[in-house]
Amino acid sequence: MGIPHIPVNERYYSGIEELLKSAKTDQQLFQAIADAPFHDKSVTTMFGLGIVVLLLVNKKAKTIDRIALARTELAQGTLNMSSKPFREIKIPLSNKENYIAIAIRSGHYMITSDWQYLFTPDLSAEDARFNQAGGGIACSAIYPLPGARDGGAIIFSYFETIDRIGEEHHKFMKQYASIAAKALGRIKR
Repeated sequence: MGIPHIPVNERYYSGIEELLKSAKTDQQLFQAIADAPFHDKSVTTMFGLGIVVLLLVNKKAKTIDRIALARTELAQGTLNMSSKPFREIKIPLSNKENYIAIAIRSGHYMITSDWQYLFTPDLSAEDARFNQAGGGIACSAIYPLPGARDGGAIIFSYFETIDRIGEEHHKFMKQYASIAAKALGRIKR
């Protein structure tokens, strides 16, 4: 069984850009970045996309802060299971084991089927996996946002297994990260 063709077209991306342009404040933009991929549920369902998370680098604290979480059922499931509130989870930018920190520092995407690599060292491996189970997530990809303010990343979490994440998924994530980074450049933090 092959990976299905995913109907992403310019109209889909235009819808995303309009949603991001309509944000008037930082908070509105941050939430729009987490929610915009879900404006066409037929596309996100075909992708198997369940959660999007926006993370930005806090230059003063030298941490990666969770800024916005998509308003989806799967995201709510992770919040319900979390041992720590969403915004209190902060990852040291210098951490050598955290995939988010590695992606931001290297400028290259990372992908994992185990959320311990998204939450270390702030949550235990067990707590991170409980969060993952709460959202029904099979794998997550982290795409850096180079040039976006002080740096950051987007986590794309799928209910599809890692072997089902193909070229079309990566093309989408790369393009979406580029659109989001550009939008983040519009408003100063």
